[in-house]
Amino acid sequence: MKNKLLSLFVLAAFVFCPALTAKAQSGGDFVIKRSVVAGGGGRSSGGDFGTASTVGQPAAGTIASGGDFRIAGGFWGGQTVSGSSNAPFDFDGDGKTDISVFRPDPAALTEKTSLLGSNSQWWILRSSDGGNNAFTFGLPTDVPVPADFTGDGRADIAFWRPGVGTWFVLRSEDSSFFAFPFGAVGDIPSPADFDGDGRADPAVFRPSTGTWFILKSGGGTDITQFGAVGDKPTPADFDGDGRDDIAIYRPSQAQFWQLRSSLGAIAYQFGTPTDRPVTGDFTGDGRADVAFWRPATGEWFILRSEDNSFFSFPFGVSSDVPAAGDFDGDGRFDPAVFRPSSNQWFILGSTSGVRITSFGIAGDVPVPSVYNP
Repeated sequence: MKNKLLSLFVLAAFVFCPALTAKAQSGGDFVIKRSVVAGGGGRSSGGDFGTASTVGQPAAGTIASGGDFRIAGGFWGGQTVSGSSNAPFDFDGDGKTDISVFRPDPAALTEKTSLLGSNSQWWILRSSDGGNNAFTFGLPTDVPVPADFTGDGRADIAFWRPGVGTWFVLRSEDSSFFAFPFGAVGDIPSPADFDGDGRADPAVFRPSTGTWFILKSGGGTDITQFGAVGDKPTPADFDGDGRDDIAIYRPSQAQFWQLRSSLGAIAYQFGTPTDRPVTGDFTGDGRADVAFWRPATGEWFILRSEDNSFFSFPFGVSSDVPAAGDFDGDGRFDPAVFRPSSNQWFILGSTSGVRITSFGIAGDVPVPSVYNP
């Protein structure tokens, strides 16, 4: 079964991707030359200095010291990370994904419109204190694109308006918003931190030409040919260098294609055409794993980035919507589904165990699902 489910092949080097060279960090007789300590999860030491702080660990973002050596834990190798959160869809900055929904048409609630005639709503259940926030922002036809665009460690409520190719971002700092045009009709918005500066970059994938357009938060625009008609964008950091990689899922052939920023291009045959990609770091090694959810059986299949072996397990039913995220803040993605029939969330926490929460109403879109094509 395993051989039928998975085959791995390396693409020809049609795109040149230079290897990342991380600057050494040292002090006294201690030297670190890797971008993530011991590849993630391990301990490095030298002289009287030792540290186990890695991406996704509680020590990330704190200062470790020993002798005359001091270093900020978290993304290393020259990366600068603002804020304290590495979890996706973390709106309160506590390092955990928040249960949240986008409500395209809340007309039944007789809410007044606001912000450029908005009448769609966002509802967030804060993991930090159990309270909730609600915002009226966007129209029913807008595409949700929440991410940390401002670099404060909290996801910003945001949407892309397909009719005009315009982005609208509601700043998490003060609830003010800004807007800008980027993209065209027919594009698929797919923001991610492609330049590794701790801020999400607006990006669109143009299926008609298989082209990516990335508006880097550090300045400039990248245009890259990668993909084909029918492909779905699935960017994530697959090589663990602190930068998200251009990637697509090809449903027609059940293939995952990645243009890794430090390791070059690769592709995987994994799954069937009706599966839904749920890319994320499920194993906690600092690299996203290729993964999918099978609606027909409610099963999850995860291809370990460490050794390309896979594991699977049932969690959910066919009518559920997969909505994975790091809900317990341990640096690993947790399988999760939203059940529209009962407006319930089922979360399989890698540390916290199973959690069942009611949050939402009929017609809501679970926010952690918005990048699962």
